[in-house]
Amino acid sequence: MADLYISGLTGTFDSGQMIDKLLQVKQQPITVLTQKKALLQAKVTSLNNLYGALSSLQSFFNDLDINSIFSTKKATSSDTSVLEATATSDTPNLSMNITVNKLSQTEMRATSSGLSSLTSTFSSSGTLTLKYWKNNSDFETFNINYSAGQTLNDLVNNINSSQNKIKASVYYTGTDYRLLLTESDTANSSKETDTATSSYVIEASGMPAELGELDTPIQNAQNASITIGNSTTPVTSPTNTFSELLTGLNVTVKKTGSTTLTVSEDNSKVSSTLNNFVSNYNNVISLVNSMSGKGAQFQGDSTITTIKTGFIRLLNPLVNAGLINYSDKDGTISINNDALQSLQSSNPDKLKEILTTLKDSFSNSLNNWTSTIKLYSNTGDSQINLINQKISSMQEYLAKYEERLRREYAQLESFISQTNQISSRIQDFMTTLSEMTKGGNK
Repeated sequence: MADLYISGLTGTFDSGQMIDKLLQVKQQPITVLTQKKALLQAKVTSLNNLYGALSSLQSFFNDLDINSIFSTKKATSSDTSVLEATATSDTPNLSMNITVNKLSQTEMRATSSGLSSLTSTFSSSGTLTLKYWKNNSDFETFNINYSAGQTLNDLVNNINSSQNKIKASVYYTGTDYRLLLTESDTANSSKETDTATSSYVIEASGMPAELGELDTPIQNAQNASITIGNSTTPVTSPTNTFSELLTGLNVTVKKTGSTTLTVSEDNSKVSSTLNNFVSNYNNVISLVNSMSGKGAQFQGDSTITTIKTGFIRLLNPLVNAGLINYSDKDGTISINNDALQSLQSSNPDKLKEILTTLKDSFSNSLNNWTSTIKLYSNTGDSQINLINQKISSMQEYLAKYEERLRREYAQLESFISQTNQISSRIQDFMTTLSEMTKGGNK
């Protein structure tokens, strides 16, 4: 437990105020260091922001695949309500008419009879066997046990928890509650319902007596079907998506009808890539401007300002081709879209060469700039750590200094108190002696 000192007990002087004044003088170097630390922290924060912007631009160039953006293809449908499509660089350029004959759909079958209420129960136990046809020759079977006393909902839950090809639910006809079985996904089966030959995707045996047997489908299973051009042979798919209809071409149909599908070069990738570059570039320039402007933290600091001049120099391939607009006011840039589209159409190889040069030059320089700024930031962190150590050491000294002052001033106050008491006694003695002397003279 620390010693307890109470100032002002003698009333002679205020030792606490004197100690506070002395401590304030000793505190001044700590205050100066704290202010210096705050300035350093602000600088480090700015450097970290600049490092982040430079790293983002560096990542942009690292990820940039120039051959890819010049070989991207797009698939365009004249009626996107009929179908949509995607293409890859391997898809040949083409234009073809496609007719959507029908969409895919799942088979839905309900039992021929049902229970009068949802609380009604089965009268006997047994095993329901479901057969699910994956195509015209292959199927899976699932056995589901049920017991006397169970409800229709109990059977539905048992079916759904025992497999994932057939979805069971309760079907209310208005007069009774029946079991409804539906394909869970059209992609699981390529077989179609054929009522004429009683060929179904979902079959069942061993049904509880109260439910009868599976009736004629409420909805037939069917595959999606399209016809390309003048072909008389339709192309089918279990789902509404036709994957790899041609190399790299995926088509998704939405409704019956006809449309023209065109596959061509996707020039928008080049434009979006350059706009992404401009955004990253301007972000760095804006940070450099705010850090090195008049009165700013890094005004006149060549480590920061040379980034901007270096950036401008690296823009030469774009400037010479007239592909960018440069702002003399703040050094930011924007795309000259007319020049870009013109060059992309007339000489895409030249544009690819320009972007390749841009990528190579920026990638090399950014490695140096990010390393320099990171080192700069780390140096600031080290200086902050040293200041923290100095402040901690000085605060520890101040605590001991205060302890010593309070102890010494407490002793001084005690001495003064004792001196005052002796003085008071001497004064009382002198007063008594004087009165005694006066009495003897009478």
